[in-house]
Amino acid sequence: MTRPTGGPLHPPPNNTTGHRPLILRPRLEADREALHVLRARGITQLDTLDDQLKELIRSLRPDRTFSAAELDQEVQRHLAGVPMEDYGTWVHYPWRNVLVHLLDEEEFARVRTDRNRNKITRAEQERLGQLRIGIIGLSVGRSAAITLALERGFAELRLADFDGLDLSNLNRLAGGVHELGLNKAISCARQIAELDPYLQVTCFTEGITQHNLDQFFEEGGPLDLLVEECDSVDIKILARQKAKAMRIPVVMDMSDRGCVDVERFDLEPGRPILHGWIDHLDLAAAGRKMTSEEKVPYMVPIVGTDTLSPRLKASVLELGRSVSTWPQLGSAVMLGGALVAEVCRRIALDQFRTSGRWYVDLNDHFGEEQVAVKSVEHRSVPPLTTEFMERCAQEATAHHKAYPHLDTAQAMRIFEAGALAPSAGNMQPWRFMLHEGLLLLFHDAARSASRWDPDHLIAQIALGTALENMRLRAGAMGVALDIVHHPLPDRPALTALLVPSATGQPPAVDPLADWITQRCTNRKVATRTPLPADMVEALHRAVQAVPDCHLHMFTSQADLNELAGICGGAERVRVLDPVGHHEFFAAEVRWTPEEAARTADGLDLATMEVSPTAAAALRMGSDARAMALLRDWDAGRGLERFAHSGIVNSAAVMLVCGAGDSLAQRLQGGRAAQRAWMEANRLGWAVHPISAPIFLFHAIPWVADLEPQLMLEMERLKVRFDHLLSTRPGRPLFMMRLSQAGPPSARALRRPLQDMVYKPQPLHA
Repeated sequence: MTRPTGGPLHPPPNNTTGHRPLILRPRLEADREALHVLRARGITQLDTLDDQLKELIRSLRPDRTFSAAELDQEVQRHLAGVPMEDYGTWVHYPWRNVLVHLLDEEEFARVRTDRNRNKITRAEQERLGQLRIGIIGLSVGRSAAITLALERGFAELRLADFDGLDLSNLNRLAGGVHELGLNKAISCARQIAELDPYLQVTCFTEGITQHNLDQFFEEGGPLDLLVEECDSVDIKILARQKAKAMRIPVVMDMSDRGCVDVERFDLEPGRPILHGWIDHLDLAAAGRKMTSEEKVPYMVPIVGTDTLSPRLKASVLELGRSVSTWPQLGSAVMLGGALVAEVCRRIALDQFRTSGRWYVDLNDHFGEEQVAVKSVEHRSVPPLTTEFMERCAQEATAHHKAYPHLDTAQAMRIFEAGALAPSAGNMQPWRFMLHEGLLLLFHDAARSASRWDPDHLIAQIALGTALENMRLRAGAMGVALDIVHHPLPDRPALTALLVPSATGQPPAVDPLADWITQRCTNRKVATRTPLPADMVEALHRAVQAVPDCHLHMFTSQADLNELAGICGGAERVRVLDPVGHHEFFAAEVRWTPEEAARTADGLDLATMEVSPTAAAALRMGSDARAMALLRDWDAGRGLERFAHSGIVNSAAVMLVCGAGDSLAQRLQGGRAAQRAWMEANRLGWAVHPISAPIFLFHAIPWVADLEPQLMLEMERLKVRFDHLLSTRPGRPLFMMRLSQAGPPSARALRRPLQDMVYKPQPLHA
């Protein structure tokens, strides 16, 4: 394809926009005059035409070996009397101020593609030379564009990018420092022109917009192929919608794990864009600008967070911390360019007819990167058998005769209240039993076994909350219950015995009983609102109703900021620890509504109130290999943000303290925490438990195998926490943040009551 000659000799005044070289043929009078003017300016000239002609001769006669003298003779014969100076073309590159002597297009193309034979036959080369290919996004797309140009795989290439070349782009773009600030499409087009001045390249330096979309796809003839590599979600969608309407195949490189995505809209006109992965979203959003937060629900299914490489996951989790933007490597981009060019060629030659996503992961071929992921040993806890429960019941009730007896219906209502209590990770570590008219509460340790709860502090706090629910429900039924803590010292699984009071006098009605079913966790982040003084008094009264328990309030912004840092740091340590990571991501989190409904326990993702960005981060964080990398890099500070924003924006944090650390005192602390929680909900405030620092710091003596840097971080955080509590006496047992957040988006599920209650025995007369 010969470019028109003549025209102005000078580049545009702003030499940051031109990308078309001037092709001059000295046999034309106007072009000879233009050459004369250029040479008079002292322009640099490069002339290797003699060597090019010799290569041409050899390519025309591959069956013959020429001597040097014979080649010279063949060159003269080929020139047919035309002076060497006037043969072919002189190409002026104004951005380099250089003049290059070349063969004209047909001969130039034959020599330049001679080494393609016969991986690409001449017939195939001819077919490829008729293609119109569009590339959107020249950070990754540049590699594909250059590779396509190297193979001379198009008639026209349309490049679209509005962005300029930055220094940080040069880790993956084959540009130069002399081009910094130059539009990426122009820079790429110039490189192609310097490779082959006869190739037609059209630049859209404003990128792709709704206004020029039709022009990009149709002007000069419809595109045959689209390579989409842009960062804008709206353009990704718009471009595919247009490609689908025009039945144009779309190819995309992901620059990670050698991932190439292909959509054959030419063969499958009804195919949903992006394989249907975003069909559940509002595709009309493609017509408006979106914030980074609004982009996330679209980008997550597009990139496929579960299939990203561990290093990319770990790096994405560091965005905004130790990493400023989405990382890309030159090797990955170059590989992607090769893969895209290969796929485009095969599509054009009808050698590849499939849609989907493929991986050419070099780890699979050259040895997977060794990421030190420690094996996780599960804590073995004997099951709570019915035989054991019966034996405990017989021993514990031998000296406690209930009066009046509780019947099965009453017991089940009380057990139902206990089962609605909160527990860490919503693991519901309790079993209930009715024996001889008495109520027994057991600790089902198999459900709460955790590295970070070595002596059952966390579980016993939860059992205390269940006890308070049971006491309140019984009171609302007109039954006063006395609580016997740990009635069998040598049977720790039997936590408490609830005995109807011998007086038979109905207790005073406690208004908190109505909130057993309404109490809930609310992790929403709200705007900071002052806590009313009368509410503070009400919360203190609720806690002090439990003997030896009291409440401390943190309301100053300085205290909340410090607590946010401590809580965020503690959560970071927990998930960077391999065992803690497994316990949270594999054992606690319920990733789908179906999983949450099936197990009826754990942390339903819907209850976490996380943004789409945070949900994607959680998905990436669930990869133990990514966590191992963050641990090795002494990174992962981005993990702290999940706890941080909620605390700093809270109205207050309340800390429930007890008199000591015995089982009875822990159970009392759980009761007090439950009362404070329900009182806050009753007064219209959202509650989110944030007790990780209390529990994790308590476990320090038992986790000697913790990674040294994580242990050091834990000890530093504990010093900060102890300093914050130095003027607040008592044994810290439970913390919760308060906010005006409105109702939660979802509530935690509970297991069926029959799974938690041992079938009551027949009552004796």
